Amino acid sequence: MGPEGEPNRMPVGTVTSGQGMASLELSPAGSTQNAADRMAAVVARAADAGCAMIHIIDEQHLRLIGGHGLPPGFEHRQSAPITSTLAGLVLHSGFPVVIRDTHTDIRVPIDAPVRSTNLRCYAGFPIRDPDGHIVGVCAAMHAECRDWSPGQLAGVDDGAQACTAFVAEHLARKREHHQRVFLDTLLDSLDTGVAACDADGRMVLVNRSLRERLGTETVAGTAGEWAAGLPITDPDGTPVHPPEMSLLRAVHGETVRGTERLLHLQGQRRLFRINSHPITSDQGQPLGAVAVFHDITAAHHADRLQQLLNRTKDDYLNLVGHELRTPLSIIGLYLDELHVADPDTPAAALQPMITGARRGSGRLRRLVEQLLDLSALDAGRSPLHWADIDLSAAVTDAVDHRSAKAVEKNITLTCHVPDSVPQHADHARMRQLVTLLLDNALAYTADGGTVAVTLTSTETTVDLAVSDSGYGIPAHELPHVFERFFRGAITTELAIPGTGLGLTIAQLITERHHGTITAGLNPGHRPGTTLHVSLPR
Repeated sequence: MGPEGEPNRMPVGTVTSGQGMASLELSPAGSTQNAADRMAAVVARAADAGCAMIHIIDEQHLRLIGGHGLPPGFEHRQSAPITSTLAGLVLHSGFPVVIRDTHTDIRVPIDAPVRSTNLRCYAGFPIRDPDGHIVGVCAAMHAECRDWSPGQLAGVDDGAQACTAFVAEHLARKREHHQRVFLDTLLDSLDTGVAACDADGRMVLVNRSLRERLGTETVAGTAGEWAAGLPITDPDGTPVHPPEMSLLRAVHGETVRGTERLLHLQGQRRLFRINSHPITSDQGQPLGAVAVFHDITAAHHADRLQQLLNRTKDDYLNLVGHELRTPLSIIGLYLDELHVADPDTPAAALQPMITGARRGSGRLRRLVEQLLDLSALDAGRSPLHWADIDLSAAVTDAVDHRSAKAVEKNITLTCHVPDSVPQHADHARMRQLVTLLLDNALAYTADGGTVAVTLTSTETTVDLAVSDSGYGIPAHELPHVFERFFRGAITTELAIPGTGLGLTIAQLITERHHGTITAGLNPGHRPGTTLHVSLPR
């Protein structure tokens, strides 16, 4: 007997391949049920034997689930062929094996482990499952040679018959374990989050995907406690209270589908679509609830990008329909006039038509150039040519080139810059940036207005401001002024020409120089707008 009266366990047999022969690898068996031990004791008493064992087949193993009076030392045996064991004789023949003397019976292999013990006689009966398949062996052994009586053999046989219940329970438990392992592995392999609780609201499962997203390793407590710890809100940021959680609603019998929630995880916001269902038995008895968390953040972003793309496409088509058609119509009109003009018409009389056609051509060329420039900046095909430049000179040069346009509209254009502002930047792009801001200011300033360009610098930043006394930008339009193709309501009312791309390109140039650009109303309730660019020194 082992410590504290526990019987020592017969080694577990592991069938492996080796030189064409199955072998029995002996190692200590696992835990057994006390009921199986008691059954072995009953078999030993019924057979008037000092030892009884109950083995079952566990896949390729022969496992001891119950024993009484087992001899010590079995757990230290070395590997032996499975056919060398007495239980193997029963399994191989399919019939009871009764041996008077294990040391002299020719059926006992010469290398049988039993030969090294004090057990001299053996009676083993096959254990069958409810379908009649052999699934184990019930055996009695004794330290003295004996001719087994019918009553003793009947006691072992009755024990084998009674072991069917133990076998059925063991196999059911094994199947349940395998199903649980299969289910756990399946759920942990999903990228979709899954959480479940039992009918009493106790958490029983949170799969790997959801645990990793929540940053937790274990799950315990009730579903209410678990839900209360979730950093979850509605898509608009409103906190969601535990009773409103999908899993808790499902515990109370409600099926919830398509609920969208924001989880605030590790500094990020992830959007989930949650479906939850109550779990019931075939008879409708509540068993628990399950909630499935589908991460739709990427899909939501894709939908938004698709909407933006569709809107951009519509804006582009509107641009083509208006900004391209207008100069083309002007060019076509003047060309038609030239076509029908009298060949003897003096050149001076034709000059206005030629000028008009050239004006339409120039407008068309500028539009195409802006589209190509925007595409190149977007795709990174337009690298910056970094150099140490004088930003004051670049700003002054851009202002000088737009002074004539200001004079045409009777706009007062002023420029306030330091004598020199050294800056590491792309000279051409800086000049283009100032020109784009000036074009925007001049376009949206009425005749007689003012436009002021101011350049200041500190040890860490350079600030460029272009202010106008123009029509201003409504507050609701300010967040959109840098969106491509965006044109405010005033452009339609006053038929101000433009593509809606100038400020978009200005923003891209600024960002490529690691700066920021903003638009705002002039301070002090003064009419007009100020565009402000800040660049790092």
